[in-house]
Amino acid sequence: MDLLATGRIRGTFGVEGFVKVESFSGEYEHFLSFDRVFLSILKEKLREQKYKDGWFEIEEVNLRKADALVKFKGIDNPEAAKCLTGSELFIPRDKAAPLDEGEVYVHDLCNCNLVCEGTLVGKITSVAEGGGGYLLEIAGKTSEAAAESSFYVPFNKEFIGKIDLKAKTVELMHRWILE
Repeated sequence: MDLLATGRIRGTFGVEGFVKVESFSGEYEHFLSFDRVFLSILKEKLREQKYKDGWFEIEEVNLRKADALVKFKGIDNPEAAKCLTGSELFIPRDKAAPLDEGEVYVHDLCNCNLVCEGTLVGKITSVAEGGGGYLLEIAGKTSEAAAESSFYVPFNKEFIGKIDLKAKTVELMHRWILE
């Protein structure tokens, strides 16, 4: 099953076991369609909570301006909910926030090749949030003489051109950004 990260549990809310979830996309409406999610919770915490596989059934979702309040089945107090803090929520692709024209899921960028003027620059290994937007983490060389290393490229229209997910390539518009 193809799972996408959709949010992160930021803390607890109230005395009934609700958690505050921040959406990675900034959209929350699609949270109402979730019936269960996979949480990236530590195995030790899973044992404590008696959840073996990481899947949690959703009992209730309340949307707010800057987050969503989520109540999981079997998590009925703040102490149990606190163990979930920091976990990421993963959902099946068909439950993810719909994409607008020209948008892509971050998950789909990972393992794409970054190319500039037809030359391979490196492979996208992850996408990180920076202060002014997203950064593509690239494993590769910044120049012919450089050793293989990791570096970051801003993910914005001034630097990134055509994205071809079928060919698994992302175009770097200006090589000077690597200097």
